[in-house]
Amino acid sequence: MKQLLLLLFLTLSLHAWVTFVEALDLYEAGEYKKALRAFQELAINDPDAAHMLAKMYERGEGCEANEKEALKWYKVSSRTYYEQERHSPLREVRKQQREIYSSFEKPEDKETQTTLRQYAQSLYNFKAHNSNYILPLSYRYDGDYASVNGHRVEKAETEFQVSVKFDFATNLFHFGEIYSVAYTQRSFWQAYTDSAFFRESNYNPEFFVTIPTSEMGDGRLIKAVRFGVGHESNGRGGEAERSWNYLDSSLFFQYKSILAELKLWTRLPDAYDYNPELIDVMGHGYLKFTLPYKKHLLDIKLRSNFSDKGALESNYSYPISSRDDLFFYLKFFNGYGESLIDYDNHVKKIGVGFSISR
Repeated sequence: MKQLLLLLFLTLSLHAWVTFVEALDLYEAGEYKKALRAFQELAINDPDAAHMLAKMYERGEGCEANEKEALKWYKVSSRTYYEQERHSPLREVRKQQREIYSSFEKPEDKETQTTLRQYAQSLYNFKAHNSNYILPLSYRYDGDYASVNGHRVEKAETEFQVSVKFDFATNLFHFGEIYSVAYTQRSFWQAYTDSAFFRESNYNPEFFVTIPTSEMGDGRLIKAVRFGVGHESNGRGGEAERSWNYLDSSLFFQYKSILAELKLWTRLPDAYDYNPELIDVMGHGYLKFTLPYKKHLLDIKLRSNFSDKGALESNYSYPISSRDDLFFYLKFFNGYGESLIDYDNHVKKIGVGFSISR
């Protein structure tokens, strides 16, 4: 019964978002008049719907052919796509990639041409997942770290994070869902010691599916749900190994300009059962608020095990120039779980540096 109610809830919450998908299904089924009405409702905010509407006016599908209306909606579609594209930091990169490819002599074989184009243009589809940042100075002003192979650990270090995702499929079940794999690595480099060693690195591969539950302007509080599976480890092995596998789910909210994420997880059993008490410290989820104001962006993440151990992390960013991929970045952390090796140590820390994604 509970599963039936959950399925009903998800179905109702997804109904508004799948309107475009339903319209496309109507069009492909030959229900042109119904599809036309659906695309008319969506076309102002959705360039794909505007393109479909223009095509239907051009071909006279579900209406009389009307070149003037077709041209109008083709312009709306192309203008919307252009506005999206011109703000992309990859625009100039793509232009340069095309120029590189155009300088190649093209072989006669079409498949060889395709391979050459992929090689020349580096057609990667990686996107930022979590923040990508480097903090040249990250200072621990309270708390202790575990020693590393007898090395003395300084309070000042360099911290950086690399986090990317690849969306490899979408809309397999007509919910508008996006299937993604992601990888995040956060490293702590004792750059100010004589030996300049890495105190700790945490590796986090993930797989997840994101399902939109809202479309533009419908006023829904819940914007998307996400379900995933992941692994996190410091890769050390032996007694210094810290790792766990988990299932997680997230709800994404928006109220006016405030964004929020409620993420919950449960640990999966593993063969070696490394540090089973880790979940007792990390708890079973977090609540994150993201607060944009003009050019400022502040996010606050709260985590608790509902006992005596929790954490507060806050990150602030501000654009350094007119670019969309370079920001001043300030990070504050207070609590447990700052890194896997020291998950049971209470740490207070502040770092300053740069990020290339928000």
